[in-house]
Amino acid sequence: MIKILSTMRKRTTSGVDLQILQNKFLHQGKTAMDNSELLVLVLGNGRKSERSQALATRLWEHCAGDLRSLGQMTPEELLLVDGLGAAGVATLSAALELGRRRAIDDARTKQIRNPQDAVGVLRPLFMDTVVESFYVVYLNRANRILRLECVSVGGMTGTVVDVRLVFKRALELRASALVLSHNHPSGNDRPSEADDRLTEQFCKAGKLLDIHIIDHVIIAGHLHYSYAEEGMLTRW
Repeated sequence: MIKILSTMRKRTTSGVDLQILQNKFLHQGKTAMDNSELLVLVLGNGRKSERSQALATRLWEHCAGDLRSLGQMTPEELLLVDGLGAAGVATLSAALELGRRRAIDDARTKQIRNPQDAVGVLRPLFMDTVVESFYVVYLNRANRILRLECVSVGGMTGTVVDVRLVFKRALELRASALVLSHNHPSGNDRPSEADDRLTEQFCKAGKLLDIHIIDHVIIAGHLHYSYAEEGMLTRW
């Protein structure tokens, strides 16, 4: 059983005591905390909150109150926040990365039965990503995930994928189907001509090797484009 911290103290002119927030977290749960309060807890390190609350306020202003923007900031950008320091950057980045990895691990256990299942598995992979990356989900005959791998990392506008190496890996894993995915950091979810050509190459090679291409999903922030949903895979 969690041992609840000592009696909550009153609000002071210097800000909310860190212990008040800790008790709120333990009594009311994490969903009762707003984003700025959670930042105070992450950055507090057991200290009273006059310093950590002011730091959290500066950090919240630095990312314009946008958690996605906060997650995409580099250590160099975070160090621009007065008072954060290397230890604070490491603590905050580790907390964000653990959240991202949990979302990915939760997704790995799922069966991909339709495009929405695929999007649910793939979206966490591109959380906080500011460069274009290409992932392949290798599936067994029941469409359960055998392996989920990043096969290419590029820049802001593109990445290069070797189709031969992807299918070589699929044969090694005895995969029966693939889901392809990459992100558009620009936020535009529409496929480019290069995206269409690459999808066509995968579909044609998959037919020769009897490895089905279930979908190619483009993730663009909160938006996505699914070749399967749009009926595009039947073209090839």
